[in-house]
Amino acid sequence: MRPDGANVIQSVCPKCGLPAEQGLCPQCILESTELLICPDLAEVTICSVCGSRQVKGKWQIPDSRSVEELASQAAVDSLWFHKEFERPEVELELCKVGATRYLARASVTGSFKGQAVQKQCEIPVRIKLVACDRCSRIAGKYFQSTVQVRGNRNRELSKQEMEECKRTAESMADSGYRGGDQLSFIQEIKVVKGGLDIVLGSTQLGRHLARALQERFGGKLLESCKLVGRKDNRDVYRSTLLVRLPRLKRGDIVSFRGSLFEVAGFDGKTTRIASLREGRRSSLSEESAENVEVLGNRADAQKAMVVSEDHDILEILDPETFRTALAPRPKDLEIKSGEEVKVVRTVNGFIVLE
Repeated sequence: MRPDGANVIQSVCPKCGLPAEQGLCPQCILESTELLICPDLAEVTICSVCGSRQVKGKWQIPDSRSVEELASQAAVDSLWFHKEFERPEVELELCKVGATRYLARASVTGSFKGQAVQKQCEIPVRIKLVACDRCSRIAGKYFQSTVQVRGNRNRELSKQEMEECKRTAESMADSGYRGGDQLSFIQEIKVVKGGLDIVLGSTQLGRHLARALQERFGGKLLESCKLVGRKDNRDVYRSTLLVRLPRLKRGDIVSFRGSLFEVAGFDGKTTRIASLREGRRSSLSEESAENVEVLGNRADAQKAMVVSEDHDILEILDPETFRTALAPRPKDLEIKSGEEVKVVRTVNGFIVLE
């Protein structure tokens, strides 16, 4: 009875009869609420070829985690918690029970409505080995585009250019794959008459590669498409991208309007050149690039010792005959007798490079 004489009615739990503020007592609430659900089975889907893992229907690139670590993570991820289950912590014990099966024993602690909670359950985990979309397509010879790299009537692709094309293709395919594009792969690289064929998994990769090679080597880029069928009520095309390399290549030394220049790069149909004497920059039109005289290439440079020097001329030792020869000195080149310079041999004598 309260001090004012009124009767106090004590609420009781309708389930167990113990005192309760309102409705069920805390213990009965805890016992009647599903705080944790453990699944009948958790699965880890792994590509048997490349080791990538499927997560929520999407393939992810392989990482450094072991199969046991993936199985443990799948067991933890499969647990369902009540929204009011606070600060759940999971301790897991994983046991192998078959070639591709594990049993995860989970011990979960946390709190619910201010009460400490501890739950245990067992989760069967199965490792499912399949071929991912990427590996399936590679095995099935699937491709969407072919990048054809060709020389021209004046020259063929060099071995160095072919190797650079291969490295660029491999780097771009790997970068695209790591960025999440499952079709970013090289189906085949073929050395063919006149150049190189790079067969790729996606049209997007083909276009990116073709533009990258054109920016690196210059030349023309042509694209054509061919209808090869229908899938899901949509036309399916395959593209062919032809990169026709120009006559000149990076590092070529040319004679233009009475001066010596080195090919520095390409900008669309324009060839960028730099003067070997003064260092000034200029450019060649498509027509001029086809007709300019090519004297050599930086890749063929040799080391030669300087015997004597003055403001305009260097006297060097021929690196093959060891006889002295004269070569124009590039402007602002700091060199002294006894030091070495890089030179390119031409029909008109030696050219000194910086």
